Amino acid sequence: MDIDLSGKVAIVTGASSGIGAETAVAFAKYGAKVSLVGRDEVRLLQTVNKCVEVSNVVPLWVRLDLTQPGACEAVVNKTVETYGKLDILVNSAGKVIFSFLSDDTMERLDDLMNVNFRIPYHLSQLALPHLEKTKGNIINIGTSMSRRTKPGMLGYTVSKAALMMFTRQASFELAPKGVRINCISPGPSKTNILANIIVNNPEMRDMINKDLIKSTSDSNMLDPKEVALLVCLTASDAFPSLNGADMLLDGAVCMA
Repeated sequence: MDIDLSGKVAIVTGASSGIGAETAVAFAKYGAKVSLVGRDEVRLLQTVNKCVEVSNVVPLWVRLDLTQPGACEAVVNKTVETYGKLDILVNSAGKVIFSFLSDDTMERLDDLMNVNFRIPYHLSQLALPHLEKTKGNIINIGTSMSRRTKPGMLGYTVSKAALMMFTRQASFELAPKGVRINCISPGPSKTNILANIIVNNPEMRDMINKDLIKSTSDSNMLDPKEVALLVCLTASDAFPSLNGADMLLDGAVCMA
């Protein structure tokens, strides 16, 4: 199936690495005008260069921390000012840190809920008036880990489960407006999202990587390019009735 995103304008958060970066490049390849959002300037510019390689067009890129006041507003406003409209919002930015119910503060849970749920919710709020005009759509990146249990992943899985439930419930509100919202939940993939855990617990690097590889059905972690392709297909006009879905892409990991 040919994917055509010509003329579409897309915001992609988490575009400096992993699924977000691959999604941005794939969007550019299929003709979309892209607004890249990320915190790491070096990696973000690498994504920019890859977009130029496949499209010969320099995309808008915005280096900022979405947790800071006014950052979400800046992203949406800058995108619309630059391109004149907005068709697609991809909430790909995410965070993983160890958290347990036995933690003596709410700090880690608050951090995870803010990055993995509150920011996508707020960006969706801000983008909605523009998406109504273009009959556009929102794609949230969840995780299949919310369907299974891993030690230390309590806060992460809860925050991503909230994102999935937000997707399902919001679809009822958005459908009459002609706006679609879907969630894609990949399994363990070759991304930098575990950097926080490894940096803070370097002695656990080998254990973390070994556990992730072992948890996949074919001993190979998911290629972010595969997730990006599904994002592009979901964002296209190919399936106008695809709304409120949570699509698993994990090689049956969650069934293990």
